Amino acid sequence: MAKKEIEFSKEIYRKDSERMIENISGRISPEDYLRCLEPWAKASEKYCYVCPDRQDLECYGPGYNGWGVQTNQKAFAAYAVLAADPCFDESGAGIPRRTVLERALRTLRFSLQSHMEGTYHCTDGTSWGHTWISALGIERMMHGIEAIREHLTDADHELLQRVLISESNWLMDAYDIVAGTVENNRPESNLWNGAILHRTAAMYPDSPRADEYREKGTRFLLNSISVASDALSNVMVEGKPLSEWHIGDNFFTSYACNHHGYLNVGYMVICLSNVAMLHFTYRKRNIEAPEALYHHVTDLWQLIKRCTFRDGRLLRIGGDTRVRYCYCQDYVIPMWIMMTEHFGDTDCPNFESGWLTQVEREIITNGDGSFLSQRCRELASVSPLYYTRLEADRAVTLSMGAYWRRIFDVPSVVRDKKAIQISLPGLWYDDYHGACLHRSNKRITSWVWIAAEGPQGLCLPQDGSDLAEWRQNLAGQVKGEGKINFPEVRSHYEIQFKGGFLTSGSMFIRSENLIAEGQKNEIIALQKVIFVALPDETTVMVMQQAVSPGRRVYLTSVKGMQFQVPNDLFNGNNRVYYFAGSSQQLQGFGSEEELLNLDSSWVNIEDRLSIIGVYGEKSLSLFRPGRRQIGLKDDKKEAGGMLYADEICYPCCRTLHSVNANTVLFDIGFIVQAGATHEETADYVSTEKCIQLDTSSCPDIRTMLVVGADGKSYLLMANLGQVPVTARVRLPGVKKVFNLVTKLTLTPDTDDIISQKLGSGKVQLFRIEKE
Repeated sequence: MAKKEIEFSKEIYRKDSERMIENISGRISPEDYLRCLEPWAKASEKYCYVCPDRQDLECYGPGYNGWGVQTNQKAFAAYAVLAADPCFDESGAGIPRRTVLERALRTLRFSLQSHMEGTYHCTDGTSWGHTWISALGIERMMHGIEAIREHLTDADHELLQRVLISESNWLMDAYDIVAGTVENNRPESNLWNGAILHRTAAMYPDSPRADEYREKGTRFLLNSISVASDALSNVMVEGKPLSEWHIGDNFFTSYACNHHGYLNVGYMVICLSNVAMLHFTYRKRNIEAPEALYHHVTDLWQLIKRCTFRDGRLLRIGGDTRVRYCYCQDYVIPMWIMMTEHFGDTDCPNFESGWLTQVEREIITNGDGSFLSQRCRELASVSPLYYTRLEADRAVTLSMGAYWRRIFDVPSVVRDKKAIQISLPGLWYDDYHGACLHRSNKRITSWVWIAAEGPQGLCLPQDGSDLAEWRQNLAGQVKGEGKINFPEVRSHYEIQFKGGFLTSGSMFIRSENLIAEGQKNEIIALQKVIFVALPDETTVMVMQQAVSPGRRVYLTSVKGMQFQVPNDLFNGNNRVYYFAGSSQQLQGFGSEEELLNLDSSWVNIEDRLSIIGVYGEKSLSLFRPGRRQIGLKDDKKEAGGMLYADEICYPCCRTLHSVNANTVLFDIGFIVQAGATHEETADYVSTEKCIQLDTSSCPDIRTMLVVGADGKSYLLMANLGQVPVTARVRLPGVKKVFNLVTKLTLTPDTDDIISQKLGSGKVQLFRIEKE
């Protein structure tokens, strides 16, 4: 990226932020969505394709079966909403309304004619339909059909009916409903398949199988957002107890969802987005929706809202395997509008406003009307299918916002962001994933063991969405010779207490897909992590230790700590870092790769967050990757990265080197403080408010003594060894200590020594009471 482009990006960030505050604060309107969507109508032409042997058919994207079909269906809906909106600005969009309408009709007809019921085919020569996911694209495009219904011919309506009946009959006759929290986890597909059955019955009530569609549709819906207690529930649904409808639970009792093998906040959103699509169809038709459609919606919403930053970005505590700020993030829009319109949540317009600000910022940065052309340039060059799929996700969800806010009376007041309620403040916990999330007015902190690229932790101020990156954050990183390197969690446990939590666990680090013939996949390290959220609304304490296996191995990267700081267009592409005796303003994307030794035990990010090394290394390092390195899972380098992040490490080694058996790679302790300024941090360190105590008599014991933001002192003790030991630490002047894990109070002996027996891998946390 040229320097001129970077400076332009910074100016865009400043001016855009000012303009969006002026234009969107107060009320959210359909025109706010339309303004984001209009430039795309012209920009999308780059990926439009008119079938050479059927000039009446056109597709957006490659037009292949599968995701190609759904990409085109989503684009159709966006074109349709634009063409139908009386406020569409032809001059601003750079394209006539008539052209957009004609494109909408051609892309719809391509979708219908390439189905098994049609007379044409996808561009790969196949016909689509009759799969577990065929209904999804249909559901996502139906508001577009509603928007331009009067422009459809009788032949269009007839073929649409045949497609919906065909898909519904296949679901009736060839598809079984299954559900499960881990195996057969199908919450989202059960929802969209149940939705299309109910939709077909509502649109074609005289269909011979309409009653069958409704009955199986209800069973699908009740086994979408389903939990174990449903199996015993006597609540009556359509004349039968819920227990008789129940097939399996897709969600844990905590409402955690294990989709694609990890705690997947994004797919919780996908479920509610599909609820919204059918909900607004019933609203448009002025008929009552089936009660099964809203089964556990408000229960799931409480968790999703808790996992949402105040500016609308999802707080993906379990991570993401795909492009950041995309896909599931886009589908928050239909969910929010439904939660406002039907359930009366007054915070959702603020979420909408915040998210649209981020969307428009990226549009302006791109400068070509597209949504993702700059961040996803490399992806577009190797996979037009993947790229257009992402563009269409954003287009279709913006079209939902523009359409539903135009035709329905949806509350629109945007309040001061400080007025947004934190849904269920305090602690949320899920046992299966080893997931803890604590939110307060000052801090967001979480840890998840079974995560997309986990384990991963967060400690952020409430307004810190732009500081959030998930991939193995705060978990350290060790890489070997293999193309794929990942942790395999061996064990973990969690303790919750008022105002915080403690978790401890261990994992093997595996390196796979090595280049040399016959070279086997290998374990390259054993790593232990302890993560403690103190009950002070500010501080997190972390201990990490990584040791090589009982053999020589080659390593390509060793990073202790690994706190990732996104530094891209969403924060103006520059960060200010403060550290002992100095500060630096550093450009993000477009900068050169470098490793900076900060010569400091602490660093503060823009007076919003501090990290302080307590033991193990002399100084923090800042690794600057020189490229957008945050991308798709499994390091698909050919797709490039889609988000730049600086990496704060403690220590950092980026050169190929070999290590002997049982070598300590890092053995560190540090704290993170949400909301701290650099002046406060400098004073905190200089007055020795975070120290390691002497445990030389027990070499496997690690300790940290920290003064919390509440003025209280906390002692963390951990046994990293293989056998139980009794740890002894001297605490002069202390009268007693309260164990937050065991809830017991201990009194020092006459030599001011506290003794605590610790099993292998066990941790204790004490609050020190001097009086």
